[in-house]
Amino acid sequence: MLKAFCIASKRGEILFSSIFAPTLSKAVFHPFLSELSSSPHGDPPPAFSKEGQDYVYVFRDDLYWVGVVSSGSLTQQCGQLLITESLGQLHRVCSGLCGILTQHSITANATLIGEIVQESMNGGFLQLQTPDKLQSHIYSRVVAAKESSAVISTPGLLYVDVVEKVWASVSVEGTVIRAEVTGSIQVRCFLPGNPTLALSLNTSLSTLPQEGFSTGTRMSEVEFGSGVNVGDGGRKVSVMTVPGQEMTIARYTLAPDHPHLLPFTLTGSTAALTPSDAELKLKLVSNTGMGTVSPHVTFHVSAPPTTAAIMSRTSGPRDQTVTFSPDNKTIKWTISQFPGGSYAQAFIRLVDSGGNASVESGELDFEVSRWVCSGVRVENVKLTPHTEGLNKWVRYLTTSDSVSVRLT
Repeated sequence: MLKAFCIASKRGEILFSSIFAPTLSKAVFHPFLSELSSSPHGDPPPAFSKEGQDYVYVFRDDLYWVGVVSSGSLTQQCGQLLITESLGQLHRVCSGLCGILTQHSITANATLIGEIVQESMNGGFLQLQTPDKLQSHIYSRVVAAKESSAVISTPGLLYVDVVEKVWASVSVEGTVIRAEVTGSIQVRCFLPGNPTLALSLNTSLSTLPQEGFSTGTRMSEVEFGSGVNVGDGGRKVSVMTVPGQEMTIARYTLAPDHPHLLPFTLTGSTAALTPSDAELKLKLVSNTGMGTVSPHVTFHVSAPPTTAAIMSRTSGPRDQTVTFSPDNKTIKWTISQFPGGSYAQAFIRLVDSGGNASVESGELDFEVSRWVCSGVRVENVKLTPHTEGLNKWVRYLTTSDSVSVRLT
């Protein structure tokens, strides 16, 4: 069923591999890694073909668990779902027997993972297993990963990051038609040993409906990282840290019926100036409030096809630019260091566009620090045992995936 299997990092490094077909080598994974680095929309599809090979993968604990699929009759009958489920089960078994899965722990426990793969894949034929059933067939012991040199160079630092990504479609009036917000809570600890980190949140990371009136964040999907203990209905989480390694505490997706507050509201209009020229007026309002900042905000829009040049003026934040590309007829409005609670305006004259010309829609790209759409906040951070001289940093970041805004 499988011709080869590997575990790869997000950087495209193969951390572990097992080849079942005698005619293959590690080069069989190169097309997958190439697709990973060149995919324009993030990760490639969970199952795809490239250069004569069929690939199926799952993404767990910031690692890619990849299978190269043979074209046997069982695969044709069951489809890719069986392989996806088997790869997910293999991840759960490795997590149960090896503990927290990181790049360093995978490398340090290559022998142990090799025994797990040998028992659960049996020469490429997948067998669903559980940690308790495999325990008696495993003879290697878990090896603790070596501490990163970063612990020595940056001692006493703890970073907790809440990162969210936004996809949205916005109407002319600024109303959000559709939106999807995905987020994650990530931790990186630069301390010797393996202290236990406990976080308290202002809302529950749970898909269960809350009783009574609630203003909490509503989730449609929640997935906790390996080794994470969850309490108080998802408001409290704890995990044993790995020095110098980034760990994912949880990944989540906001429910479709959750009221989505986007960080910006963009409105625009087009009016005739002369029989040959039109003016595009844009106004961008920040909804993130005081104390937040956007390192960069960019609005891309296609100009009317006959536009020969533009003339522009702006108001609001000082660092603004408006550029025009004559080759593909696109206008780019960029604002740097956009403070929360403020607004910016751009007045763009479209030369030779025609007085009745109009601009229909554009794409908004942004990055906002100190703010997230969901409102998830880390209220308390605690390490056990207590560490003297610890510097704790809790950071919030929201980025755009694809935000389409209609102007007319």
